Amino acid sequence: MSDNPLAAALESVRSQLIPLTDALIAQLEAEADPQSAEWFVHVRYNLERAQSEEDLIMIFIEQLGPTAPLANLAGFTPIARLRLDQLLAKAQEVAFAFSADGEAH
Repeated sequence: MSDNPLAAALESVRSQLIPLTDALIAQLEAEADPQSAEWFVHVRYNLERAQSEEDLIMIFIEQLGPTAPLANLAGFTPIARLRLDQLLAKAQEVAFAFSADGEAH
């Protein structure tokens, strides 16, 4: 673990979100939904490379934020939807933790 608080916080976020992202990717691949799986592979890639709070916030806003309505349009199965909901709930929790005023950005 790093002595740098930001690096430690980023690693903590990764350790919480990447397993959830991997579970969703695996589910989508198992359901033969490669286009949706690829989207979350890209999200995972960006999570791995985030270097700042701003990077994470942009992932949350630009990539994860619109996924719930899109999942409805894409016809996610109940299990894929559950995995997405778990990922989004954890991302929201992380956003609250990073927020100075207790509100998600």
